[in-house]
Amino acid sequence: MWADVANPWTFVAAERLRVALAVADVAAEVVWRPLLTDAADPDAPRDALRLLLLAEERGGAELQGRVAAELLASHDVRDAGELAAIADRAGFPEGGALLASEDSADAGRARLRELLLIGKARGISVSPTLAIGDRLLEFAMSPATIGEFLVEPADGARGLPAEVQRLRWVEELMALSDPLGALVVLEPLLAEHGQDPNIRRVAASAYFASAQLGRARQVLEATLADYAADSYARLMLGRTLERQGRGAEAEKHLRMAAAMTPEYA
Repeated sequence: MWADVANPWTFVAAERLRVALAVADVAAEVVWRPLLTDAADPDAPRDALRLLLLAEERGGAELQGRVAAELLASHDVRDAGELAAIADRAGFPEGGALLASEDSADAGRARLRELLLIGKARGISVSPTLAIGDRLLEFAMSPATIGEFLVEPADGARGLPAEVQRLRWVEELMALSDPLGALVVLEPLLAEHGQDPNIRRVAASAYFASAQLGRARQVLEATLADYAADSYARLMLGRTLERQGRGAEAEKHLRMAAAMTPEYA
C-alpha cells in the first residue's frame, strides 16, 4: 500500500483492506510504501514514513505492519517524541534512536527518497493506493471492491526483470523532467551495470538535462571509446560539447553522427 500516513483516508483504507483480506480469504503480505500528498509541505510526515521503512528493514512486513497500525492510531505523526513512543509500542524500541541518527543510510533517508521517486515514476499520486504488480487501485474503496481487486487474475504477462523495470522508472522520470530524480533511481544500475551502453546513454541524458555537462561528457567519451559506432552517443557528445562552448570539437562529432545516422543531421 502506497500511502501518506497523515492522510485520514489511509486509516479507512487499511481497515477496509483488513476486512477484504478476511472475506476473500486471501493470504497476502501487506507492505507499506511512502507517499506524500504534498511533497512541498515542510510539515509533511517524512519521519513517520522513514519509521515505516526502518521497521521493514529491521523486522520485515510484520513489524512494519505493527508500526503502521500505531501510526494510523496516532493524532500526531510529526512529533519526534510521539514517533519514538509509537515505535516502542509497536515493539521497535530502537526506532526513535534510528530516526534521530544523522547517518543517511542508517536513518532511511536515502531509501525514502528513492521510493518517493519510484512512486512518482509509476504515476502513484493518490493516497492511499493499493498496488499488486503493475495493477493499481486508488483511494479507500469498499471492502468488496478491494476484494475483487485482490482476486483479479493476472493478465498473464510475466513480470519484467528488476533491472529493466528500474530502467523504465528512470525513463519515466526523465519524461517528467526530473533528471536529478532519474539519477537517484539509476544509481544501483550504474553501480552494477555501469559498462552497459544503454545505462550509459540514459545516465548521460540525465547529466545533460541537469546541466552536469562535465559528467555527461565523461560518460559519453567512455561510451565511444568502447563503442565507436554508437551514433546516438556521438550526437549527444556533440551537443554536450556545444553547450560547453567547444564549437569546433562539437561540430566534428555532430557531422560524424549525421553521417552514420542521417536523421541526426
